[in-house]
Amino acid sequence: MNDWTGEEFEDEDEYLRSMKQDDSYAFAYEYEYVADRFGEGDDDVVLRHATLNVSVDWDDSSAPGYVVSYAVDSPTPIPNQWTGDADQIFSDLWSQVVNDLDSIGIGAELHKDWPV
Repeated sequence: MNDWTGEEFEDEDEYLRSMKQDDSYAFAYEYEYVADRFGEGDDDVVLRHATLNVSVDWDDSSAPGYVVSYAVDSPTPIPNQWTGDADQIFSDLWSQVVNDLDSIGIGAELHKDWPV
């Protein structure tokens, strides 16, 4: 049963389809990372800003839900000695992604095969 509308459904797939919002969404998140070190102190670093671009697309196959994909645009190569790869950055920003999705009505039950 859909708690919002009171509708009843034959199976879980139909229930999930009833909660579908738009077909796709795109979000961008700024991420500050260590690009280089020039000394031994904690402040002896060069910081840069990368952008995590997240796409969320509806997939109506066997188990309906939203599929996520992401990529990182950065002015220097990532990963490096001090900063993790795109998966780590996505993981670090996961709570922001979830908050944005919740704000548009896409709850965890609609996350399909998410990496986090």
